[in-house]
Amino acid sequence: MNVNHLIEFIYLAETLSFKRTADYFYVSRSVISRHLAALEEVIGVKLIDRGNQSAQLTEAGKVFYREAQTVLRAYSNLVDRTREVGRMDGRTVRIGYLKNAARPVLVRFVRYMNHEHPDVQLDMTCMEYSELRRAMDEGGVDIALAVNVDPRISRNYRSTPIYTDRFYAVMSKDHPLAGRTEGVSIDELPAEKLLLPDSFVFAGLSELIDELVESSTQAVAREYYRDIDMLYLKVQTEGFVAFSSGLNNAMFGDALAIVPVTGIDSSFSVSAFYSDDIPADAYDACRKGFESCQQSMRSWDAAKENDAIGFSMASFE
Repeated sequence: MNVNHLIEFIYLAETLSFKRTADYFYVSRSVISRHLAALEEVIGVKLIDRGNQSAQLTEAGKVFYREAQTVLRAYSNLVDRTREVGRMDGRTVRIGYLKNAARPVLVRFVRYMNHEHPDVQLDMTCMEYSELRRAMDEGGVDIALAVNVDPRISRNYRSTPIYTDRFYAVMSKDHPLAGRTEGVSIDELPAEKLLLPDSFVFAGLSELIDELVESSTQAVAREYYRDIDMLYLKVQTEGFVAFSSGLNNAMFGDALAIVPVTGIDSSFSVSAFYSDDIPADAYDACRKGFESCQQSMRSWDAAKENDAIGFSMASFE
């Protein structure tokens, strides 16, 4: 599909005038008609009804118009970012990261790099786990900042461990288990409604929690969430019990009951994984940056052990 044809179509959809569109792009009306026909042939549906007096978008054309704008914005961002990286003479490190896992690390890391290695440019992209793993395997990023849930990643890539965390059970404050400050056993959960991470959106996290909640402990009812806001809403209003990391618990404040899970090891680690293709000097600079994060995170880990609920988001900065 020709990007220029998309640009022309958007203008045509907004003006509904072949003449004005042709004049704007300095071509003839027949050229605009041919380009529109080419789009319709690729898609397989009619996008614009051409009447004697005026043109009108079809229902399919209205959908295509909205989505085409999104595609062109993404294309423009792609071109701008690529040009920016190209002007940096190879001193750019591409970092893919998981949003929640990276939250306590990114500010520290970027500050360190800006101060100690201002010549190294950081190109950072937030990704879902499956997307990040694919980017790492296919050379799309130089560094992946992720939860260490896949043993293949540990075997295949150098890494710097940064911090450890653990999962807690979270529920509304009026839930029967809410008062169990000593903890709730994993064996008690089959009778509860469990809210679990969607395996498509949270592939790595889903695998990790599936190990905690084995088939023998499947809940009477279980649903899946695709974002933290949905977890919060369903736990508050529908009586679900969910798993949330110590890091995410800070976001809930005192709105939810947060209870330790006993009978299992619910801990996990977050690490920086390095591609084999990352230049040696950039690798050394970033490794030292993440080691600096590791040192500063130790106090956060200690606070988390002393008070699993009370540490604040401000401490992440």
